[in-house]
Amino acid sequence: MEVHAHTHTPRKKWTHYFWEFLMLFLAVFCGFLAEYQLEHQIEKDRENQYIQSILEDLREDTVVLSENISQFNDHLKRNDTLIRLLNSPDIKDRGSDLYYLGRRASRSVRLAIHDATIQQLKNSGGMRLIRNQKVSKAVIEYYNRLIFIDYLQAIAFNEADEYRKMAIDIFHPVLFNDIIMGDNSVMRPPGNPVLLTYEPKLLIRLSGMVSYLRNTKLGLAKAEEEMKDAAKELIGLIKKEYHLK
Repeated sequence: MEVHAHTHTPRKKWTHYFWEFLMLFLAVFCGFLAEYQLEHQIEKDRENQYIQSILEDLREDTVVLSENISQFNDHLKRNDTLIRLLNSPDIKDRGSDLYYLGRRASRSVRLAIHDATIQQLKNSGGMRLIRNQKVSKAVIEYYNRLIFIDYLQAIAFNEADEYRKMAIDIFHPVLFNDIIMGDNSVMRPPGNPVLLTYEPKLLIRLSGMVSYLRNTKLGLAKAEEEMKDAAKELIGLIKKEYHLK
């Protein structure tokens, strides 16, 4: 009977297991660092994309706000003239001007701000991507200005409705309709059309409503002028903080 000798594998030292564990740990840790760095870079790239998009929105806002402010200034001049004419002793000689200005008095100026980027950031919880706290705070404060502007616009719309209710007792509806052109602009009627009434009490009441409209539009013009200045300041801040030209 043959007897086979058992072969014994040399027992590994504890240092061998230690180095195996260390190499495994380092491999996992380096993989984690690489993944973290990749995610960090992706978020940084997304932040830069959002910042560029916000900058573009702000530039477009300054154009829209400038146009609105110019329109408000035209409204204020026309409303001032209408108030004077409604209280003028020669009112019966200014029919064409009265119909033209009276028809335009209730026209509104809507602010269509470019807020697609900020809305996307809010809805997706992406505001955290803007890591610069100074910029993040300034962006939020800029768009919060819309709350007050929306409030004033709601007042202006209500005042315009009240004005229209008074105007139908003073201006002839057929002529009011005929001076509206196909592009929704208003033309001056020819000649010297008469009002439905020259009752002083009604004319003073209407001019008072025009004054309310005027002052609310003045408030809107001021608020939008301040928002335009804020947009320019925010553009400057973003360029400085993100080292952009």
